[in-house]
Amino acid sequence: MKAKDAMTSPVVGVPLGTSLEEVARLMLEKRIGSVLVLDEEGRLAGIVTESDFLKERGIPFSTFRAPVLLGRFLGREGLDHLLEEAKRTKVEEIMSAPVHAVGPEAPLSQVLEIMLEYDVNHVPVVDAEGRPVGIITRFDLLRLLRPHL
Repeated sequence: MKAKDAMTSPVVGVPLGTSLEEVARLMLEKRIGSVLVLDEEGRLAGIVTESDFLKERGIPFSTFRAPVLLGRFLGREGLDHLLEEAKRTKVEEIMSAPVHAVGPEAPLSQVLEIMLEYDVNHVPVVDAEGRPVGIITRFDLLRLLRPHL
């Protein structure tokens, strides 16, 4: 089986310069765990996952999932500060780059090796020019096992 057989497509991507607030809203609306970051030519520049929100800025993704609950713990001022920070922070400030990606013809064993070696849950699938055509998540790989259980 090849990457193209297991990938989810189309992918969700945002251009460089997108705010974290926009990325978080997109992830929540689409119910996805990552967003690909694209350069001006549409090539893969980075990836943002829920855990990337905590790396640099300390903006928990849960801020966007449960603002009412967090408002109780942080107080209105603390919550407002986090949301303002998310509006000012650009995606390139927290994205993971370079990204470990594969081509559509890559064997799934290569995808699994990347996930295990680099401890990542998302592997983009890119064309020869580096433009995303799909993404494979650990969930996608687990879904492939389901018929065999």
